[in-house]
Amino acid sequence: MKIAICYFSATGRTKAMAEAIAAGILEQEPGCEVRCLSIPEVTKENTEAVEFVNSADGVLVGTPDYYAGEAWQVKQWLDVCPCKVAGKLCGAFATANFAVGGPVVAVEHILTHLMVQGAMVYSGGGAYGQPFIHLGPVCLRDQETEGAALMKIFGQRFAQQVKKIFG
Repeated sequence: MKIAICYFSATGRTKAMAEAIAAGILEQEPGCEVRCLSIPEVTKENTEAVEFVNSADGVLVGTPDYYAGEAWQVKQWLDVCPCKVAGKLCGAFATANFAVGGPVVAVEHILTHLMVQGAMVYSGGGAYGQPFIHLGPVCLRDQETEGAALMKIFGQRFAQQVKKIFG
């Protein structure tokens, strides 16, 4: 089983959350091959990164929230990325300075884009109960410890679902 976590991080917070998700995935499925890939490195020139994403069963996309949306680097990557997500289980996560700053909108934008490309979308497992993760997890500024714990749980749940679908 392979899972790619593609993210953009300007300050390092989104990268840290990608790593927390990866830790949750590996805790749930120790044999899983998971890679955290910075979006600037997943380009057609970097065939190794693109091939990993294309061969992955699951793909997660992470972004900081900028003005109630994803970072422009994430939007541009989703528009021109040579990666194929059709038929894969995909999800999204975000970091934000403020709860009302639009991180849910950023996650929605990413999920919509992935659905248009033919991906199956994983929301976070609200049916699992506490903690409820509706569309995808969000980490707020000054709450990195709680955010990392939430991201880890999201990673565990995502890995469970990928295994259930792709075995």
